[in-house]
Amino acid sequence: MQFIDECIIQLKAGNGGNGIVAWRREAHNPHGGPYGGDGGDGGNIIFVGDHNTTTLMPLRNHKIISANNGENGKTKLATGKNGQDKIIKLPLGTVIYDLDENKIIAEILKHNQKILICSGGKGGHGNGWFKNSKNKIPNLHENGDIGQYRNVKLTIKYIADIGFVGLPNAGKSSIINALTSAKPKIANYSFTTLIPVLGTFIYKNEKIVFADIPGLIKGASQGKGLGHDFLKHIERCVALIHVISLSIIDNYDIVDSYKVICNELAKYSKHLVNKPTILICNKVDLPESQKQFKKLSSYLKNKNILCISAKEKINLDKLSKLIYDLFIKSKKPLLDSNDTQVKIYQLNKREDYEADIEIIQKDEGIWEVKSKYLKYWSNRIPLDTSDNIIYFNTKLKNIDLENKIKLKGGKVGDQLLIYGKELIIE
Repeated sequence: MQFIDECIIQLKAGNGGNGIVAWRREAHNPHGGPYGGDGGDGGNIIFVGDHNTTTLMPLRNHKIISANNGENGKTKLATGKNGQDKIIKLPLGTVIYDLDENKIIAEILKHNQKILICSGGKGGHGNGWFKNSKNKIPNLHENGDIGQYRNVKLTIKYIADIGFVGLPNAGKSSIINALTSAKPKIANYSFTTLIPVLGTFIYKNEKIVFADIPGLIKGASQGKGLGHDFLKHIERCVALIHVISLSIIDNYDIVDSYKVICNELAKYSKHLVNKPTILICNKVDLPESQKQFKKLSSYLKNKNILCISAKEKINLDKLSKLIYDLFIKSKKPLLDSNDTQVKIYQLNKREDYEADIEIIQKDEGIWEVKSKYLKYWSNRIPLDTSDNIIYFNTKLKNIDLENKIKLKGGKVGDQLLIYGKELIIE
């Protein structure tokens, strides 16, 4: 099965439905009244942590993922239906990057953890909403808000308690196979394991998740071989098990082989070097194992080393207890993400009114005006009724736009360009 642990996708939440202008027309009520309903809210896009999902493969062919738009309002003051939310299941350990803002938005660390990644647009109001004691027949309505849009990169960093590291053919997969129900492919060639294999080890009623990190080589920290693709998967492990083969075929210079892994971990991240680590020498059943072990132990001097044979099941009981003790001593609760919901831009706050206003003279008597506030209300208020034109002008007065333009040299009769709308200074 092909494995995908990184992908880039575009996310688009649903737009809010438009409010409508409608009038009550009934024989028993000849004077009628405003009868237009509000638009429904657009659907959100929500990431959900799922411990049964292990790959980003289903997202590979979906470059754009959209939620449904809200329905437009209806007559009889009926609100349109909300757009259906788009739920996207992600593996635990998924890191979510916002490519436009160049930062991490959130991380999926728990089963059923929910991240509101793109918020749907609010529905626009119909003319029934605008009725009040001063305006009993409002010819007003609003378009729905535009749903939030994001470009994101998803990257999996597996959540495992103990990470097994070592050169190719060290026997990591065989050890995990012997201790857990994981069944990785095992053979005598480099990079047999091409994806991080997870296995659950149960000891004294404690569940410990192992991650077999595919064989590292010299230069892995700079991306050589499988490089960063796999080093990143041990960043969340609370402890490491360094496995080294006692076979002279695997390691002609066993000391150099030991140094290679230590150096690559240090070059990739000093944090990895500081993780609690135990050293396991595998394949103790081979004739040359004692000679190899003496070389390594002489170099390491007083460092504790456990010799085992995954194939012949030698010292696996001692290894089990050692792993359990290491885990109990080292385990720390995973940090929750800062927020379960991503902050979104709110456009109805007073402090936004005068923020980021940009006035550009395009030509003699022609001015273009830009701001987040104006962009929002230009979409929100269609200029298709006289009441809506007055409504939009009220929004311009809120930021004193006319005087701001006159201070820059504008005059009565000049043309204003505001996000596709053309107005005249009076």
